[in-house]
Amino acid sequence: MRDRKRGGRFLDASDRRKIMKQIGLVRHHRVTEGYPTKGWISAADIEAWIERYDVSTIDVQPVELGNIDWTICYASSMPRAVQTAESVYGKDIIVTDLLREVPFPTIRSRIRLPFLAWALIGRLVAPFSKRIQAEIKDANERITILLNQLTFEQKEHERVLLVGHGGMMILMRSALKKRGYIGPRFGHPRNGMLYLFERREE
Repeated sequence: MRDRKRGGRFLDASDRRKIMKQIGLVRHHRVTEGYPTKGWISAADIEAWIERYDVSTIDVQPVELGNIDWTICYASSMPRAVQTAESVYGKDIIVTDLLREVPFPTIRSRIRLPFLAWALIGRLVAPFSKRIQAEIKDANERITILLNQLTFEQKEHERVLLVGHGGMMILMRSALKKRGYIGPRFGHPRNGMLYLFERREE
């Protein structure tokens, strides 16, 4: 009997009996600072906004965690992720720099543009920017360290909740798929939503 769809296919009852690890990804709750979507801003304005965003409070909302008894929870050390983890997980939380967000790409320029234009430019220059590529490489290395640690702790903790950020979740999804996990596709993960990944025994 088929019952749950994961990453484009259904897991039947025999599949579920073979599941050996569950990892749940949750992006932090919406930050009350919000994006500077109105007006024309400079690169310096973006840097100032990032500083405010990183210390902003969050809009705590209910999170459906799939009725799963999560055995351990890791949270990014950035305040919005820690606050989110505390709001959804009732036990001790492991706060780690390994889940910190990939820095927002900024460009040194005096021109003024709408925020969405800056975001688009950041995406366009990312493949050619040594600094941005170095940050992505560092993020992937941090993910590898954490997943290796989780593999080592597998017998003790089979249901792991990771609370972090959108950019890191996109990289984490790719890393989990390479390790044989089945999970949902997403381009821009929603705040306060569980994305469940599962791996089966061979």
